Amino acid sequence: MGSAIAHGMLNADTLDVSLIIADPNLNKLEHFSKTAAIATNDNTVAVQNADTIFVAVKPHDVQSALKQCAEHLDDKLIVSVAAGVPLEQIEKWLRPNAPVVRCMPNTPSLIGAGVAGAFANLYVTSDQKEFVNQIMQSFGKVVWLSSEDQLHAVTALSGSGPAYFFYIMEAMIQAGCNLGLERTIAERLVVETAYGAANMVRETQQAPQTLKDQAETPGGTTIAAMTSLDNDNVQAAIATAIEKACARSGKITEEF
Repeated sequence: MGSAIAHGMLNADTLDVSLIIADPNLNKLEHFSKTAAIATNDNTVAVQNADTIFVAVKPHDVQSALKQCAEHLDDKLIVSVAAGVPLEQIEKWLRPNAPVVRCMPNTPSLIGAGVAGAFANLYVTSDQKEFVNQIMQSFGKVVWLSSEDQLHAVTALSGSGPAYFFYIMEAMIQAGCNLGLERTIAERLVVETAYGAANMVRETQQAPQTLKDQAETPGGTTIAAMTSLDNDNVQAAIATAIEKACARSGKITEEF
């Protein structure tokens, strides 16, 4: 996720910031060797020269990452994208009254098409919140939440969400192949159909349910497919999968 955010920021035309990327894995840093970013394998070097710190490490590595850089974190804005690590715990690892934002972006941030849910603690100023807003909007959309607990649902719905669509797309591609299409043709048809459907919802501002109903005609092909999906309880299965993801996010939080 950190790599996706970094690439999204680097590719943005509207964002005027200097980017320092820290990763102990030198192979990962190679991806940024030909960009405008400064790359280092030393977290402290990156942190001491930054005003805003994006913490994009695995949840159980957050404490050690912050501890390693503790002496350089005064007066810094901390933005955590670590799934499940609660604000209360992050605040304990920082100086008193430290401004912290928790957010959950998703991987389409890599191409400037991400979406993120965000929540700020009481010490984040309006200017800092607006700065985070500008950064997040440079690689997608951002939705500010009214409670931190909502981040579990965001994680399950949009954080993990791209994988659900990839899963469905792969199933459709395979179905096309089973029906005699070449894989390259099936892939192109499915990708463009997915893109068109998402944009149709956005442009018409109509509910997906409404657009689905409009596509169905009695005795037609679409209603035959929809009836089959309903008979197989596909909507319930998708809802259950998202609930499982939300529950797992909650379990991660309980581990802290």
